[in-house]
Amino acid sequence: MEFIEVVGYAAIGLSTCFYICLSIPFFHVLRCKQNFEFTPIGLINTVYVDCVAWYIYGSKLSCDEIMLGHKIGACCSLLLIIIYLGFELKKYLIDTILNALILILGTLVLHKGLTVVIEDSNIVGKICIGTKLITFCIPLLEMSRVFKDKNYKHISLNNTLFCLAASLAWGIFGKCANDMNAMCANGLAVILCLVQLCVRFNYKRKYANPGEITTIGIESTSNDESKKEEISDMNIDEESQEKGKEKPVRIVTKIN
Repeated sequence: MEFIEVVGYAAIGLSTCFYICLSIPFFHVLRCKQNFEFTPIGLINTVYVDCVAWYIYGSKLSCDEIMLGHKIGACCSLLLIIIYLGFELKKYLIDTILNALILILGTLVLHKGLTVVIEDSNIVGKICIGTKLITFCIPLLEMSRVFKDKNYKHISLNNTLFCLAASLAWGIFGKCANDMNAMCANGLAVILCLVQLCVRFNYKRKYANPGEITTIGIESTSNDESKKEEISDMNIDEESQEKGKEKPVRIVTKIN
């Protein structure tokens, strides 16, 4: 087996892991019988479009690795979309039907447009770069929630790591195959994944590091219940309040 084939199958495996990570929130919702409000349906829609476009591009190049890898992604994302629409059908009948029709018509238009109207594979490759860029702009929008809530968990570590590894593998595959479109698209994807990781680790270090939390100890040796209540209700002094504005403050009360 040649090196390019090894890299291609590695890219397929890493991409499949990324698609599996996308499905984890859906399984959690189904198990806990919750709604789909917090599932990444927007990202999954763009992943579906991106995978369909890359599958068509791979078919024009007769590249089995690109076709297989993105066929798996298209099937996985389509299954998640169907699950989402199936459960939303009970609540929003008309909206769900319209969304399903848009999905079907959009897929047909995309397929016909890239296979019949546009015959040049290089132009299709440029379109695939655009779909890849749009796909990775969706997670970047989630960073606004990180900045607002100061919660690094809005950026999924597993999704980002597998996406980074898969994009790096596909970029190496494009280099080996002399495919500039694959190299450019996945090179941009690597950069965007690194940006997400930097933001995540920065906020994790800044707001979730135990060393960053100021501990204020309040100790009393009195057995008098009234004094204990006074201690529990006492206000933090001005200096402690100023510290609390800069970083989280933990108050530890010890009463013997």
